[in-house]
Amino acid sequence: MPDLPAAARLAAWGTAALAGGVSLDEAADRVAGADDAPHRVFGVPGEPNGVNVAYTLGRLRALGVTSLRLVLPRPGDATGLPGPPAFNERAVSHGAAVLTHGGTTLGILDETRGAWTAHEVAADPRTPLGLRDAERELLRVTREATEVLMRLDVARWEPAAAEVLAHQSNRATRPPLPPSFPPDAVMVLTHAQRIAMIVDAARASDGAAVTAAEARARADVLRELDAAARRGIEAACRGAVG
Repeated sequence: MPDLPAAARLAAWGTAALAGGVSLDEAADRVAGADDAPHRVFGVPGEPNGVNVAYTLGRLRALGVTSLRLVLPRPGDATGLPGPPAFNERAVSHGAAVLTHGGTTLGILDETRGAWTAHEVAADPRTPLGLRDAERELLRVTREATEVLMRLDVARWEPAAAEVLAHQSNRATRPPLPPSFPPDAVMVLTHAQRIAMIVDAARASDGAAVTAAEARARADVLRELDAAARRGIEAACRGAVG
């Protein structure tokens, strides 16, 4: 499967480090990824300058933060963002945000390669979608979408999906999630990433839809699949079963 984006790696491996499942240094290494860029976080409370990821996680733990939560917003879908509006707008434009849980409430954004910014955000009492609910939603949306896409996209949908999955199936990658995460997290992540790749492949063309109504139906189905895939990736990077 494709590599997780940096924000997803920070949420997953940062959560594991805060819980003591991996070391702060290992989490920082996984956040940096294969490019080994010197990541630094600006705006950490009490720190006037940028600090490295390992120090940031240690500082967050000292401030009472117990886990990190990934949010993957899109224009028109800010689900999971707590506010204020200015932060939400920036998070949507970035396509990802990492929120703290417990202790101080911060939102962290991946600005450029290796540079992050931390922002004060509103407290969010909502309970994020858990792994089981995310998996059920993925299965439901996939089941309902298949019939529509097969009807509208017979000439393109099956080849696109098969090509994406066949191309990715033999790739050897480092484990995307911390070893302390439950097996369900890996299964949900794999399912969600596959759906996201198929959606991207389908969006590369207009498919076999020939009328405006068919095109709208196709776009609606792809939007629902994309949202379910994003919720699945978010839940997997939390690692919480409930």
